[in-house]
Amino acid sequence: DRRDLPPLDKSPDTPIHGTSSGLDSLGLINFVVAVEESVERDLGVAVVLSDDRSLSREPSPFESVRTLVDYIDELIREQGAAPA
Repeated sequence: DRRDLPPLDKSPDTPIHGTSSGLDSLGLINFVVAVEESVERDLGVAVVLSDDRSLSREPSPFESVRTLVDYIDELIREQGAAPA
Protein backbone atom coordinates (compact mmCIF):
# COMPACT_ATOMS: atom_id res chain seq x y z
CA ASP A 1 0.00 0.00 0.00
CA ARG A 2 1.57 3.28 -1.16
CA ARG A 3 -0.72 5.64 0.74
CA ASP A 4 2.03 6.50 3.21
CA LEU A 5 4.66 7.01 0.50
CA PRO A 6 5.24 9.97 -1.79
CA PRO A 7 3.70 9.64 -5.25
CA LEU A 8 5.84 8.20 -8.02
CA ASP A 9 7.36 10.61 -10.49
CA LYS A 10 5.44 10.55 -13.77
CA SER A 11 8.27 10.67 -16.26
CA PRO A 12 9.61 8.44 -19.05
CA ASP A 13 12.79 8.02 -17.01
CA THR A 14 11.05 6.92 -13.79
CA PRO A 15 12.61 3.64 -12.63
CA ILE A 16 10.12 0.80 -12.36
CA HIS A 17 12.37 -1.88 -10.86
CA GLY A 18 15.55 -1.84 -8.84
CA THR A 19 16.94 0.05 -5.90
CA SER A 20 16.02 3.47 -7.29
CA SER A 21 12.40 2.49 -7.95
CA GLY A 22 9.64 3.66 -5.67
CA LEU A 23 7.86 0.32 -6.11
CA ASP A 24 8.32 -2.68 -3.86
CA SER A 25 7.86 -6.19 -5.30
CA LEU A 26 4.08 -6.23 -4.73
CA GLY A 27 3.79 -2.73 -6.18
CA LEU A 28 5.70 -3.86 -9.26
CA ILE A 29 3.40 -6.85 -9.74
CA ASN A 30 0.31 -4.65 -9.38
CA PHE A 31 1.78 -2.12 -11.82
CA VAL A 32 2.57 -4.79 -14.44
CA VAL A 33 -0.91 -6.31 -14.20
CA ALA A 34 -2.51 -2.85 -14.49
CA VAL A 35 -0.42 -2.05 -17.57
CA GLU A 36 -1.30 -5.39 -19.22
CA GLU A 37 -4.99 -4.74 -18.56
CA SER A 38 -4.77 -1.16 -19.86
CA VAL A 39 -3.04 -2.21 -23.06
CA GLU A 40 -5.69 -4.84 -23.73
CA ARG A 41 -8.58 -2.53 -22.86
CA ASP A 42 -7.29 0.56 -24.67
CA LEU A 43 -5.50 -1.00 -27.64
CA GLY A 44 -7.28 -4.33 -27.99
CA VAL A 45 -4.00 -6.25 -27.80
CA ALA A 46 -3.17 -8.83 -25.13
CA VAL A 47 0.44 -8.63 -23.96
CA VAL A 48 2.33 -10.62 -21.34
CA LEU A 49 4.98 -8.46 -19.73
CA SER A 50 6.47 -10.79 -17.15
CA ASP A 51 7.65 -13.94 -18.88
CA ASP A 52 11.00 -15.62 -19.53
CA ARG A 53 11.66 -13.33 -22.48
CA SER A 54 11.23 -10.10 -20.56
CA LEU A 55 12.93 -11.34 -17.38
CA SER A 56 16.09 -12.48 -19.20
CA ARG A 57 16.35 -9.42 -21.43
CA GLU A 58 19.15 -6.86 -21.08
CA PRO A 59 18.47 -4.10 -20.50
CA SER A 60 15.39 -5.04 -18.54
CA PRO A 61 12.08 -3.75 -19.91
CA PHE A 62 11.34 -2.77 -16.31
CA GLU A 63 14.31 -0.44 -16.03
CA SER A 64 12.15 2.64 -16.63
CA VAL A 65 8.81 3.73 -18.00
CA ARG A 66 10.54 4.44 -21.33
CA THR A 67 12.04 0.93 -21.63
CA LEU A 68 8.68 -0.63 -20.75
CA VAL A 69 6.88 1.45 -23.38
CA ASP A 70 9.49 0.43 -25.96
CA TYR A 71 9.04 -3.23 -25.02
CA ILE A 72 5.25 -3.01 -25.24
CA ASP A 73 5.57 -1.34 -28.64
CA GLU A 74 7.81 -4.20 -29.78
CA LEU A 75 5.32 -6.82 -28.57
CA ILE A 76 2.42 -5.08 -30.30
CA ARG A 77 4.36 -4.75 -33.56
CA GLU A 78 5.25 -8.45 -33.45
CA GLN A 79 1.60 -9.37 -33.03
CA GLY A 80 0.62 -7.09 -35.90
CA ALA A 81 3.22 -8.74 -38.13
CA ALA A 82 2.11 -12.26 -37.22
CA PRO A 83 -0.19 -14.11 -39.61
CA ALA A 84 -3.84 -14.08 -38.60
